[in-house]
Order: sequence, then C-alpha cells, then structure tokens
Amino acid sequence: MSGRDRRRTRAKDFSRRRWLQAMGIGSAATLAGCLGGNDDSGNGNGNENGNGNGNDSGNGNGNGNGGDDGNGGNGGNGNGEGSDGGNRTLTRIAGSTLPEEYNWNPLGEQFPSRMSDFANDRQTIVYNNGDVETLAIDEWNWDSDNLVLTKTLRDDLVFWNGDQYTAEDLYTWDEMNRLMSPDGSQYESIEMADDLTIEYTYKQPKNPALIETTDLGGTDGNIGPLNADIWRPHMEALQDATSDEERDAASTEILEMQIGIDQYMNEGLGTGSFQLVDWSTQGVTFEPADGHRWSEDVQIEQYEELVAEGAAQDELISNQEVDFASVAMEQKYREVLPDHYQDLAKYASKFMYSMIMNWNHTEALQDLAVRRAMAAVINTQEVVTNFETGLPIDVHTGIEQQWNETYIGDDLENFIDYAPQSTDHELADEFLEAGGYSREDGTVYNPDGEELEPISMPIGTDYFFNVPGQTAHGQLQEYGFPIVFEGQQETQVTERRNQTMDWGLTLYSHYAADYQHPVGFFRYNHPFGLRLVSQTALGGEGPADDAIDGWLEEGRTHSPYNGKPLVWEIPTEIGQRDLSGETEEINLAETVREIMVTDDVEWTNEQIKKLCWMWNFHMPEIDLLYRQSGRWANTRDFDWSVDEEWRLETNNALYPLIKNGTVGYP
Repeated sequence: MSGRDRRRTRAKDFSRRRWLQAMGIGSAATLAGCLGGNDDSGNGNGNENGNGNGNDSGNGNGNGNGGDDGNGGNGGNGNGEGSDGGNRTLTRIAGSTLPEEYNWNPLGEQFPSRMSDFANDRQTIVYNNGDVETLAIDEWNWDSDNLVLTKTLRDDLVFWNGDQYTAEDLYTWDEMNRLMSPDGSQYESIEMADDLTIEYTYKQPKNPALIETTDLGGTDGNIGPLNADIWRPHMEALQDATSDEERDAASTEILEMQIGIDQYMNEGLGTGSFQLVDWSTQGVTFEPADGHRWSEDVQIEQYEELVAEGAAQDELISNQEVDFASVAMEQKYREVLPDHYQDLAKYASKFMYSMIMNWNHTEALQDLAVRRAMAAVINTQEVVTNFETGLPIDVHTGIEQQWNETYIGDDLENFIDYAPQSTDHELADEFLEAGGYSREDGTVYNPDGEELEPISMPIGTDYFFNVPGQTAHGQLQEYGFPIVFEGQQETQVTERRNQTMDWGLTLYSHYAADYQHPVGFFRYNHPFGLRLVSQTALGGEGPADDAIDGWLEEGRTHSPYNGKPLVWEIPTEIGQRDLSGETEEINLAETVREIMVTDDVEWTNEQIKKLCWMWNFHMPEIDLLYRQSGRWANTRDFDWSVDEEWRLETNNALYPLIKNGTVGYP
C-alpha cells in the first residue's frame, strides 16, 4: 500500500487521537474593550507596541497594527469595512490562554495545539467520510510481513528560518517519544533510512487501514514539532538511561521544557505557509511565509488569532470582528450577525452523547425488555431541541449516522425500530409486556407485580450533559420509570462513573473521532466505547485487558464492573426480536482485538455489522444525539469556495484551505 502527496486514498478506518490538548486558563474576559476600533482613518488608540485600531487602506472597525507611537500608522489592518475596501485580515478566536503563557513544547502545559495546527505543515488530513490526504508525506508503504511502516517525506519541506525539514527532525521527535515509554509504545524500533525516510517497526500486526488513519499522520497529523537540535539532547539522554529512574528523570526534563512564543517566532521553528510575525495580549498575527511550496498560492494577506472566552468572545463575534469558526453557528450569533455570516458546512461527527447503564445497579437494567422500553420512551428529537445543537438518532446501531450506510447498508431497514425521534409509550408497553412487565397508572411493575427499585441517575449539571440528561430523565420519569435525578458537579459524577459505580444511569460521550473507524464505538476497555471495565480504576488499558482475560478464564459470563456480558448472544437473522431461533455469540474483547490487527477488509466489515446488530438487539446503552460539527464564516469579505464539500468536514478544516491558497478574497 502506498500514497503520493495530495493523493486521497479511501480508508474505512481511523484517525490518530490528539493526545495532547491545550490546557489554557484564560484571563481574557477583560480584553473585549481592547479589541475594537471605529476609526476608518487609521488614527486609533494604540499602545507602545503599536497595536492601534485602523489602517492605511480604508479598512477600519478592527484591530490595526499601528506604528511605534500607537497612532494607527502604516500597519493598521482592521476587521471591518472602511471607505476604500473590505476586510483584508482574516480572524479567528484562539482560545483563552494569553500568548505570553504559550509553551510550544507539545508535551508541556499550555501548548497551543490548535494554533500549532495552523503554524505547521501536516503529514495527513483525515476527512469525516474516511478519505485520507497526504501532504508532507511523498510516499508511504506498509509491509505486513515484517510489520514495517515506511514514510518518505517531501524534499521541499522548510522551517520559517529557511532550514530544510528532514527525516532527522521527525525521527528525533518520534524516537524520543518511543523511548519515554518503550513498553507502552506500539513500535519495537524506529530507524532513519535516509535523509527523507523513516522506518517504524511494530511489535504486533495492525489493521493497515488503521495505520493509514491513526499512525501515518503521527500524534496529531502535523509533521513533528520543532527541530532535531531541540529534541536530540533529550533523545540521547533517554538512549543513555540505564534504569527506570534515569529514564523518568530525562522524561521529566522533556515535560518541563519551555519553548516560549518569542523563541518560537524568532528562531522560525514553524513549518507552515503562514509565519508568526507578532503577538500581544490581544492575540497573534501570521503573514505568508517565504520559501514554502504554497507561498505563491496563498491569497490571505494577514491572519490573526484573538484571545477571548465567554462574554469577550461573544462580544467579538457579535461585533463582526471574527471571520470564521470550526463549529456550526450557534443560535445566539445567528440572531445578531448579518446574512453574510453563513454556515459553510454542517454534518454529524463521529461523536454521540449516550445514556450509559450500570446493569449491576438494579435487576431491571439487566432485563432486555426494560432497556428496550426505555429506548422507545426517549425522544432524541426533543433532546436535540432542548439542547439547541446536534442531530437526533435515526436508528439505534451504536455507530455514527454516515457509517450506517457504509457498514450496514440495506440491512439497516431490518434493524429493530425503537422510534428514536418520538416518545412512543405504546411501543414501550409492548416491549415491557414481552418481558412480563406491566405499567399501570404511571407505574412500572416487574414480572412479580412489584414496583421497580429506584434507579439513580447522577448528571453533571455544570457540564454539557446537563440538558440532554435532564430531558431523558423527564421522559423516562413521565412514562413511569422510577428515575432519581441527582444533580452534581461533573467531577463528582466522573468519580462515581469510574470508581464507586453507585448509579444506574448517567451520560457520557460515545466517541470514535479519535479512531475514525466504527470499531472505536465498541471499545470494551475505554470510556468512549462499550466499556466492560474501568481503565481508570485499574490503571490503564493493559491492566483492563488483563482483567477481562482473567474473568473469562474464571468462567465469568458478565463483567463485575457493570454487569454487561463478556460474550453476547444475538440472533443470526437481523430483525428477530428474541433468541428463540438460530443464534451466535460475540466475544466483544476478542472481536475488537482481531479487528485491530487483521488485514481482511471483508471480515472487518462483517464484524462491524454484527456489532451494530448486537447493539440494536440488546440496547446496552442508549445514544441520545449525534454531535453536530460545522464551519461558519464571513462570506462577504472572503471567498470560501471549495471544489468538493467533504474538504470542509475534518478537524480545523478551514486551516488547510487557508494555507494552500483555496481561501481568498471575492
């Protein structure tokens, strides 16, 4: 399997998780008053750094870069419409962390991960439809016999300082990371074959499609950050370590290393087609870089990322000082922005909110009839309406909407219909009666004629799950289920979800965007999947795997953690509602592990369909909504035309289009 630069390859599989996130805590609420300007003449109120409000070409109402005296001067680039022209500076909200606090060491705190995406070249882009585009990679190959991934970089990659980016820069970063945790790394070794080529030898087989989407692009899709001169001493210290203590000490130095914004800018350590040229408490400024392969294609003259959150962010957007965002437009902005601020794309992401269940909590939750009745009661359209974002569930399959067609196809029409976009009490009654339950005068009774035990439902009222959780609770309670709502801080709910397990229902993310493959939704050892064990409680993925293997060896049939089956029995005929006919068993852990390593695409797709049918039949959890992703932008001052709309459907999708010259002026 090989790939060429900017060539798309069809992948029905994953994207590498961004395992490092910016951890900024902002003090930007006071910045809103500093970011505006209303003088079309360019004579704004500046400061000693020359950040005035105005410009020299009639582009007022924005953040200008004034002269040294702070009086607008020759450098003003406002975000508004002046007398002689439109807005030429493209802007976005960067987050809440002040630039002076940025640490461009990706392994340290306050790493500006999103801004680093803009500042650097990318190895790959994984799109929502499964396509993979290689950018910095010229060729690649997976040798399944010898378990070797070979990547060859382009020969025209450059740092802002003019130095060529070579295999040594990427190798020192990747090898250093491997040596920090050699036992935990999936690589047996990493070797530099020549100035542009690196060979990664794996410890065990891996599904080639997953390699393409999770490993080919590195830790975050970008080429390795910084350069070999920075990472080499740390890599060598790890190579020289003769004990765990020495390796830990070397690793600590890496984690504590600081690369401030001035060093990053002045030493030209980025690799993207836009170069960081200035920063202030208000944000950072990029301009087209010289010597990049896209330098002649770039159209945008200046790009700014502003610092703001909360009310300050709302004010900037409402005042039309922000030109785009990598989300669908919120209603509060739609109500105040003019019509030329439009959604460029809206689509369901590989991310759902799910009502998860602890089957050990009550006997009722262990019963298929009760879980099915709950699914029939929950109206996911009402959940979305109350939450004011997202898309309702159309069929309960356990995977995202777009993948239903890809992996289930025509069989989808035979899946059990739980009427997920309505509240169907008659259907719920039917499911209950099939299990010997009944409902009278708004109370549900078990087969022995007794009222159900109360079911605890803790929800983090300070978190995203509050509104969907309260909506689902109200629907279930109105029907007659004895749901006890417990509003708490999300940190408390997390502790209960991972450790104490003293609850029956709660909400959590059902998520495969880190994998970009539906198997991610069925991870048995991860909180984002169909969890059978707690990594948090046991100390990691390895111990969690060992626990499941141990339970199976002991002859257990269900997880002691949450009561769910270790081996699931399903009808072989899709659509059958009981186990009276021919059945088959699915060992969830064994199946997921095999999908991870096989190169048999047909078998993989068959197993995904079976896992979806297993979900639909047993309803182990209930998905409440698809999270909606999107992009909105200022379409009057900037041209966002793309030849294919799927190019807008990926993480930070507009960044590549700005950097390669697709985005310009009307």
